[in-house]
Amino acid sequence: MTGGFLFGLGPGTALNVLSASLGAVAIFLAARAGLGRVLAARLDASEGKLKTLRDGLRQNEVSVLLLLRLVPAVPFFVANLLPALVGVGLWNFAWTTALGIIPGALVFTSIGVGVGSVFDRGETPDLSLLWAPQVIGPLLGLAALAALPIILRSWRARKGI
Repeated sequence: MTGGFLFGLGPGTALNVLSASLGAVAIFLAARAGLGRVLAARLDASEGKLKTLRDGLRQNEVSVLLLLRLVPAVPFFVANLLPALVGVGLWNFAWTTALGIIPGALVFTSIGVGVGSVFDRGETPDLSLLWAPQVIGPLLGLAALAALPIILRSWRARKGI
């Protein structure tokens, strides 16, 4: 939100995506260099659900990485640490992170732009701000993005996929 408040929608989104991506890559690399190797070795030796999770992530690396970023229900730190622990490649992690966080970055940056416009008009922000188009629109977009997995699961169930 601060990026939108300070820089506007375009530059704010670009700066937010860049900084969040760099931070995610730094955490990914730190996890890989630190405990990541020890935990990755344990995951490799594990059986059951952990093995299934690890194998599924490795087989569908790009799809899973994009899904981790696009679904707002997955905490950011989990989406950074889990790939490091299962041995995802740095390049795939970096580009899917940058691409996958764009929708959320647009939403939050747009909210910051809406708050900034209130200050630009010399007004004091209050709860009525939530109904401003610059704020409610992105929030509804984020809700739609969060509902996307549920909609896709329902559609796949009806189609028998």
